[in-house]
This record gives sequence, C-alpha cells and structure tokens, in this order.
Amino acid sequence: MVGKPADAGAVLEAHDLCLRFGAVEALKSVSLRVMPRQIHAVIGPNGAGKSSLLNCLSGFYRPQSGAVRFMGEDISTLAPHRRAGLGISRTFQGIQTYPSMTARENILSGFHNRMKGGLFRALLYWGPARKEEEAFAARAEDIIEFLELEQERHHPVGDMSYGMRKRVDLGRALALDPRILIMDEPMAGMSPEEKGDLARFVLDIRDGLDIPIVLVEHDMEVVMDISDRVTVIDFGQVIASGTPDEVRANPAVIAAYLGGEAA
Repeated sequence: MVGKPADAGAVLEAHDLCLRFGAVEALKSVSLRVMPRQIHAVIGPNGAGKSSLLNCLSGFYRPQSGAVRFMGEDISTLAPHRRAGLGISRTFQGIQTYPSMTARENILSGFHNRMKGGLFRALLYWGPARKEEEAFAARAEDIIEFLELEQERHHPVGDMSYGMRKRVDLGRALALDPRILIMDEPMAGMSPEEKGDLARFVLDIRDGLDIPIVLVEHDMEVVMDISDRVTVIDFGQVIASGTPDEVRANPAVIAAYLGGEAA
C-alpha cells in the first residue's frame, strides 16, 4: 500500500485513510498532518470517527486503504507495540491504571517497552540491568515531579480521585519517552478544576517537553484555548481543518454541531 509522499517536517501523517466495518464506513479518505510542537485537536459529533482515526494512527485498527507515516516512514503495517517502540504513545478514554499499585509503580510499568535486558539479566540484577532500573527510577521521579504527583507517589491509584488517576495514566504514557502523544478524550468526566490542571499539563508537554500531541476532546472551550490546529470529522469525513478561529467560523462545522445547514 503506497500513499502520497511524506510532507516535509511532519511528525505523524495520515493519508486518505478508509476504514470499513462491514457496510459501515467509519473513515472516508481521512487525512491528517501533525507538525512538531503542535497540539492538533480532532473534533466532531459522537460517532463521527474520531476514535477510529486514533486507532488507525496507533495501530489498533488496520484501514482498508490509505497510509500512516511517522517521521517520514510508512508504518501502516506495524503492530501497536512496534509503533510504541518508535515513540508513539497513547492514552485511552477509560483509565488504564493498575488500582492496587501506587502512582510510582504505575509509572514505572510504562517503561517495559524500553527495557533492553532479558529475564535472566533482570533476575541477577547486576551491571547493565541495575543501571537500567536506576535510570528508569530516576526518570519516573522526573515524571512525578512534572505532573505534581509528589504527594501521591506511594498511594494506591485505586484510592485516588478520578482526576489524579487520569494524571497517573498520563505519567505512564510519558514513561515511553514519546516522540508524539495521542490522547483520546483525556478530560472526559473531570471537574472544571481538574480540566484546567490537565490542560496546563498538555501545554507543558508541548512547550516544556517538546512533544507534539494529537488530542480528541469534546470540551470545545478547552480545544479552542490550547490547540494550534483543529481537524473536524463528521460521518467519517474531514469537513474542516485549520486554526481554532478558522474552524470556529466554518459554516460546515457550525452545521455539524448545531444541526443546521451549511451556508
């Protein structure tokens, strides 16, 4: 499967993705380009195809046609764990933490894909294995500090508030040392205060860690405040793409959200 030539400078690209489930077309020639240091939001009504697009980008779905490229390389056939190994990290709508483990232990679990030593070397716990574990422990502490989880470090995640658990989930995604972060409705179910905190961390990830982000989110106020570019999907098709101001004023977007007819 061959797509269009890679766009210069793009981190992650989708070209003409078509995804069908039987007679249902979830995606119809959807294209997307995420640039460095960019928060690229994907919005649309419920059932528009947003999560299907994220699943194609991260490898959980294999589209019938089209291509996905990462740093200019075609990754359309790579499995999810191979994409994670390249630096594509993902958070999901639901919380994927281990409730009986502490915040620190959950974040440490995110390093598994970066471990180079085998089981035998890990059991011996000497030389490279020990240095690797010490490096991961130090990096986990950096993530804990970055996400302001110091007070929750040794608390079981199952005892934490919803917002804190989502923050730990984000910390585990950062443990992959991602080159891009894909976030599927990270603020769903949060209070306004929790949303404000997470929005601040999303901006810090872009600005402080230099990690571009693909964000699916229903809170339009947050999307318009923090995004650099917005792609709008409706019924599996891209109906608009541009800056938040351009998208906000687009008649097709207004029609999709308000139920009227595009001018």
